[in-house]
Amino acid sequence: MNGEPRAGRGVDAVCGAMALVLLALLLGFSAWLWRGQQQPLLLVPAIGGLGDCLEMAAPAAPLEAACAGPRGSAAARIEAALDALGPRRSSDGRFELGYTLVVPLLNLFEPQGADWAIDDEAVRRIARTVQDVDRPVVLYLFSTHFSEHAPIEPVLARDPANLAATPQGPLPVDRYLDAAMYPWSIARFDNPITRRREQAIGAVADALCALPAAARARIAGINLLGEVHHLYPDFEAGMGYGKPYVVTDYSPASREGFRAWLKRRFGRIAALNAVLGSPFASFDQIEPPSKDIRRERLDHFWQHIDAEAAGTLAVGGWAHDTARAPGDAPWVRIYLDGELAGRVPARHARQDVGQARPELGTDHVGWRFDLRHAGLPAGVHRIDIALERPGGALAHLGTRRFAAMDRQQSTPAPLPLRQPLPPMAASGEGVAFWIDAPADGLAVFHNPLVPLWHQFREQQVVDYIAHFDALLDNTCLAAAPHRTQQIAPAEGAGWDASRFAAGQSLLPFGHVALGINLYGEAAEGGAFFDWLARSRQPGYSVTEFHPLRALDADQLDRVLEGHRAHGARTLSFFLHPHQASHGEAKAAAPNPFALDPANPRHGSDRLYESLREVLKR
Repeated sequence: MNGEPRAGRGVDAVCGAMALVLLALLLGFSAWLWRGQQQPLLLVPAIGGLGDCLEMAAPAAPLEAACAGPRGSAAARIEAALDALGPRRSSDGRFELGYTLVVPLLNLFEPQGADWAIDDEAVRRIARTVQDVDRPVVLYLFSTHFSEHAPIEPVLARDPANLAATPQGPLPVDRYLDAAMYPWSIARFDNPITRRREQAIGAVADALCALPAAARARIAGINLLGEVHHLYPDFEAGMGYGKPYVVTDYSPASREGFRAWLKRRFGRIAALNAVLGSPFASFDQIEPPSKDIRRERLDHFWQHIDAEAAGTLAVGGWAHDTARAPGDAPWVRIYLDGELAGRVPARHARQDVGQARPELGTDHVGWRFDLRHAGLPAGVHRIDIALERPGGALAHLGTRRFAAMDRQQSTPAPLPLRQPLPPMAASGEGVAFWIDAPADGLAVFHNPLVPLWHQFREQQVVDYIAHFDALLDNTCLAAAPHRTQQIAPAEGAGWDASRFAAGQSLLPFGHVALGINLYGEAAEGGAFFDWLARSRQPGYSVTEFHPLRALDADQLDRVLEGHRAHGARTLSFFLHPHQASHGEAKAAAPNPFALDPANPRHGSDRLYESLREVLKR
C-alpha cells in the first residue's frame, strides 16, 4: 500500500520533467521562429539635392551627364549618397538600405500659355530613376501646406476655394522655418489644388506603370501627400494652449458638410437635441461652433468654442527629482477635489527646459494629463498636483482652481473636497518643477456640439487621404503599400491636438498603413511605443526620423532595433548628398534635420557617423 503512492509520484515527476523539457523546446522553437520572421528594417533616406537632376528645380551649375539627356535620371546621385553611407545590408542582416524618392507634385507643373501643364520630361526622369536604381524605393508623393517652391503655388493661392477658412475667412499664406506655408484646404475634392494633385499623381502613375514589372516591384511603399491635417493661424507658434483658439475649416463647403454628417449620424433632429440639450428645429439651423463666449456675443450657447469646450482641460508642466537615478522618471499625481484623477510619468522631452536648466542633465521632464470636466457640477473645483518621491512620499507641487460654468454663466460657488487629500510634504530640496497649465481661476464651458465638430474635422482628414488612396487603387500601383505620413501624437509636447484634428488618421482606416513622422523623444520609442500599443495598428513606417540629439552608434542601434522589434516596415530620414558637387544641392537651403557630416544642428553630423558605424555591423 505504501509503495504505490511513491511509484505514482515517481511517474508524475518523470512526466512533469518531460513536460518541462517539451515546453522549453516549444518556447525555444517559437523564439527561433519569431526571430526568423522578423524582417530587416528597411532604411530609406529621403535624399536631398535631386530637384535639378529631376528637372524640378533650376540648376545652379551645368548638370552632369548622368542627369541630362534622353536617359537622364538621378540614379547616380542616389547611389553615390547611399554608397557613402554604408553597405546595402548590415552584416548582421538587421538593416537594409534603400531610399525614398521625394516627388513634389506641384513642381511637376510648368506654365503653358494661360494654363499649366505637366512637365513630361520631369515625370520621365522620375520613372527612369526608379528603373535605374536597383534598390527598394519608397515613393513620397509630396504635396502639403509646406511650400514646394513651385511656380504654380502663388497662382493657386489666389483662389479662396483652395484655402482653409477660419470663421473670419480664408487663412493668409503663412511662414514656417523661413519658407512659405500655403494653407491648402482639405475640406473638398472639387477645388483646383485637389485637381492638380490628382493630375500630377496620375502622370507619375502612368509613367511608372510603363516600366518593366521588375522595376515596379522595387516600390516598397507610397507615402500619400505628407502631413495632412487642419490648419490654424500662426502655424509655427500657434499649436499650444496659450494661443487664441482659432481652427479650420469654416468654408461654405465644410459648414454644409458638417450638417450632412450630423444628419447621417443622428437621423432625426430630436436625437441630436437629446444629446446637446438644444432646441434646434432642423439640421439646417446648425452651424459649427465658432465663437468664444468670453469675447464674443453668442446667439445661443452652442456657438461657443475654445480649447476646453470639448470637455477636457489640459494639466501639464515639468518635474525633475535628483533623488532618482538618471532615466528613472518620477510620476506625477493629479487630484480633483481630493480624489485621484490620474497619474502620469514626467518623461516627455522639453527642449525649452533642457536649454534653460542644463544642470538637470536631461530634458525628458515634461508631463501632461487631460482632465475631463464634462459632466462636473457647476462650481469652483480644485486641482492638486503631487510628485511621487522615492519611498512613496508625496511632494505637493501646487494647486489650481477652475470654474465649471453652467450655460447661464451663473456665478460659480466653491465646492468642497470629495475626500481629504493624502499627506503631502513641500517639494523640498532636489525637486525642480513648473506647472504650465491650467491657469489658476480658469472658467470652462462644456459645449457638447464641439466634440462632434472635432470628430467631423478628423473625418475630413481621413477622407482626404482616402481619396488619393482610391486614386492609386485604380492604377498598377494598387498593390504597393499605401501609407500616411502624419505627425506623431503630441502627448507631451504641449500641443493642442484639436487644432490639427489628425487623431483619427493615426488609427487604422481602410487599407492605408500608418506612416508617422517621429522627432525628439518620439523617435527614440518610449511614449510612442506606449501609444502604438493603444492604437491597435498592426505595423507602421517611420516616414521622418530625427531624435534631435546626437546618439553614439550603440544608442542609435538600440533605437533602430526598437523600431524593428515593434513592427516598423521602413524608416526614413533626410539625407544630404555627401560632398555633393552638383549646383542645385549646394544652392538649396540647408535642411536643419538632414543627416549630413557638415550639419551640426541637432547632432545631425554625429548621427550620420553613428549610422555609418551601425550599418557596418
